[in-house]
Amino acid sequence: MFAQINHVAIISHNYNTLTKFYEAVFGLKYSSFRLVDAPICSDGYVGMQLIPRRDGYVGGIDHFGVVVDDIDVVLERMQKKHSKANIVKRPSTRPFAAYSGHDPDGNVFDLAQKKNDTRVDLYKDAASNGWAQDRYFNKFAIRTPNAEACAEFYADVFELQPVNRKSDAPGYHLTDGRMTLSILPWSIPLFGGMSIKRPGPDHMGFHVENLDAFKKHVAEVAGANPYLAPVPLGGSPESDVRKNFLAAQAGGKWQMTDPDGNWLDITDE
Repeated sequence: MFAQINHVAIISHNYNTLTKFYEAVFGLKYSSFRLVDAPICSDGYVGMQLIPRRDGYVGGIDHFGVVVDDIDVVLERMQKKHSKANIVKRPSTRPFAAYSGHDPDGNVFDLAQKKNDTRVDLYKDAASNGWAQDRYFNKFAIRTPNAEACAEFYADVFELQPVNRKSDAPGYHLTDGRMTLSILPWSIPLFGGMSIKRPGPDHMGFHVENLDAFKKHVAEVAGANPYLAPVPLGGSPESDVRKNFLAAQAGGKWQMTDPDGNWLDITDE
């Protein structure tokens, strides 16, 4: 594939706790880089960076990163057909992405080039051809007002390929051969009976080897350390609406959260 979704990022006050959660529950492994200010862990293909929440920033699932064969081709495609999208070169102090960009709706992604861009080595160590494991990232989902236009952007610019999802899962779903990028519609009427969720990153997905065994493992982890327990879904009228909303929109077999309440969609298929 021309492009690979090679990392995701979460912003949190509890970034070290979240790192331990993803290690304990999903078996993610620390990168040898072990940045003090933003730990990195990986499933052997996709790296995840846990970024401390700084002044002025919103916590939660924040962005994803793409590594491509040729950045110049990306720039040419963006300028030719998607003038509402743009990129900016990152500071030299950022070892993990040469550029940051946004799609036509302003959803942000990091961008680096394979081979020639040494700054991608941070994620090569953590994520590229590192190892195979049974529990791994399989999706990054964005909720955005102009879902169709954004899906077209990712297909045109990064050559992500449409992938079939079950018929009742809304939105547009594209893959790099391993990771799915789900582009979900956003509009105010979708949020009847619950508080409004802003456009932007919506949830992440994981594939696990066996759902029943995974659920048992999650309960054991939470029982051993309550700080690693997921935030419960449902239990009140409004939280039940949120739970049902996530289940209908995500398309996986089971939905849960991490200790910060970030939505996760789990499947063993």
